[in-house]
Amino acid sequence: MSAFLTDQFARGDAAGWLAAALALLGLGVLGASCAWLWAVDVREHRLPGRLVRPLYPVCGSLLGAAALVGGEPVRLLWMAWGLVLVGGTYVLLRVLRPAGMGMGDVRLSGLLGMCLGFVSVWHAVLGAVAGFVVGGLVVVVLLALRRVDAGSRVAFGPAMITGALGTLLLL
Repeated sequence: MSAFLTDQFARGDAAGWLAAALALLGLGVLGASCAWLWAVDVREHRLPGRLVRPLYPVCGSLLGAAALVGGEPVRLLWMAWGLVLVGGTYVLLRVLRPAGMGMGDVRLSGLLGMCLGFVSVWHAVLGAVAGFVVGGLVVVVLLALRRVDAGSRVAFGPAMITGALGTLLLL
């Protein structure tokens, strides 16, 4: 993401500044929404569709406009691939084992894949993998601390969010 922003600001024209502002706004909306979704999932063990679904057109429009104004329309394709690869993987997991994956997680996966896809398809894939790694580590720690047992439900949304935003910020 920093490469896109740097390139756009370095252009020194209004279109570059607008593209960077749109990208930052799109990621700001995603970040603020994910903070709220994190808290809801930890507290209620659910990611309500009424909160996640509106983020698709909002974040998608802002990031898509940033790609077009910034003169990098290929990012739209990357966003679509991120949505399909990450969202499709979660749909498949849900179909194979419905009890193991909630629909809120499935809805959130496509959004995170799309937004990470703005940076690159590779970022979308890494963000999804990072979510599973974070989720596994959290479960291991909770099991070691005896806060959960093998039959306990653990909110997965926070791990997904941490993996995605960590990938976005660190790579």
